Amino acid sequence: MRAIVADSFGSAEVLNLQDIAKPRPGVGEVLVKVSAAGVNPIDIQTRRGDYSDYVTGPYQLGVELSGVIEALGEGVDNFEVGDEVFYSARVLENEGGYAEYHTEKAELLARKPAKLSFEEAAAMPIAASTAWVCLVERGRIQAGDRVLVLGGSGGVGLFALQIARLSGANAVTTSSSDAAGLVTANGADTAIDYRADDAWDLLKEASQGGFDIILDLVGGDSIERSLPLLAPGGRMVSIVDQDTPQNLMAGWDFNAEIHLVFLQPSAERLTRLAALAEEGLLTANIEASLPLEDAARAHQMIEAGGRSGKIVLTMNQDQT
Repeated sequence: MRAIVADSFGSAEVLNLQDIAKPRPGVGEVLVKVSAAGVNPIDIQTRRGDYSDYVTGPYQLGVELSGVIEALGEGVDNFEVGDEVFYSARVLENEGGYAEYHTEKAELLARKPAKLSFEEAAAMPIAASTAWVCLVERGRIQAGDRVLVLGGSGGVGLFALQIARLSGANAVTTSSSDAAGLVTANGADTAIDYRADDAWDLLKEASQGGFDIILDLVGGDSIERSLPLLAPGGRMVSIVDQDTPQNLMAGWDFNAEIHLVFLQPSAERLTRLAALAEEGLLTANIEASLPLEDAARAHQMIEAGGRSGKIVLTMNQDQT
């Protein structure tokens, strides 16, 4: 089968299209004929060598997939051959979605929403689940909450804005001025250009006394700079690796909670998200759909920043 394989860590050029052996499902696993795979920041981080203590070469990437079940391993009785599924693979344990076939534990798979294409379904498992964990499970979002999403035009950000809208919250986000229409269409009540000299002053004004939830999707010193914008008892949630110490003193003024999120796969969560997608309440915004052999280009696009949705790779295996 065709797959993207890297023999070393480094720039996107280490990603190579190779022919490798087709995997077989083990006990409790299924073999999925992959139709599309989402491209995520963690793929870039792994390729750079950020997780070299856990990943050794040669290695494969891809943790967000959709496709059709082709074979069942021993003990699998909740799926059938031919079922359309989507899922997030075990991060740093079972990556390899940039390939024509992939095996994973059946307990982590969910049925693909019929309303979504395979490309749209592949754009959801990591991004939508992360947004859900951050706002619903950790942020405990409620109707009337004031929510700030830092970096609202990326894959996770756009799902976060939709979830905020569904929850009846008021959402403020940062994005480029070019993406203002996109974030507004996905649920932002206010969009602020992060490149503006007075962006943080504008955010303070938009907080109207404090945000109940701040979701950091950009990193850097965002936690330190955002804490003073919280309401009393507010929740600060970040998914970005923080390798530089930040001053958290402002958090004490608000009795703040700080949550650092690393997503764990959950079929139950995906099933809930699938139901929302079937009702048209949650949609995937795809910026680009590229063939498998363009994986390096997909990585370069993400590293360039300024994204306006998800990037997915397609396997061109006669699936629609």
